[in-house]
Amino acid sequence: MKKIGIIFSTILLMLGMVGCAGAGDYEIELINGFKVRRTSAEKVHIASPEYSYDELLIPLLADYDEGEYVTQVGHDNDRYIIAKTNLNNYYLLDTKEPIVYGPFTEEKFMQVKENVKIPESVTLKNLDKYKKIK
Repeated sequence: MKKIGIIFSTILLMLGMVGCAGAGDYEIELINGFKVRRTSAEKVHIASPEYSYDELLIPLLADYDEGEYVTQVGHDNDRYIIAKTNLNNYYLLDTKEPIVYGPFTEEKFMQVKENVKIPESVTLKNLDKYKKIK
């Protein structure tokens, strides 16, 4: 009986350590069908509705493979999405085209944001401030 208890405890411990894959995955609806997609703690990107599930726009694919991922996002009502990544790179996505501008430094990003007339009320927010869809 003691042996069964040890085996059972070991199995429970192993399950607790492994956890459930995908339990933290989510999507955040933005504008014009664009979404933030999280497929793991370090795989968070903005994707287009016109591409496959794995197609990403921000960060750029080469940088995403190097560990860059979205940490903050914001958008206006109908055209622009702004984003910041864990590497302090800033991006601007024109959803009408779609074209991604960046990566920018914070200073350059503020200039670009002003040049395309994105209102000051459009700010970057942490992803945990948005409603997540599983």
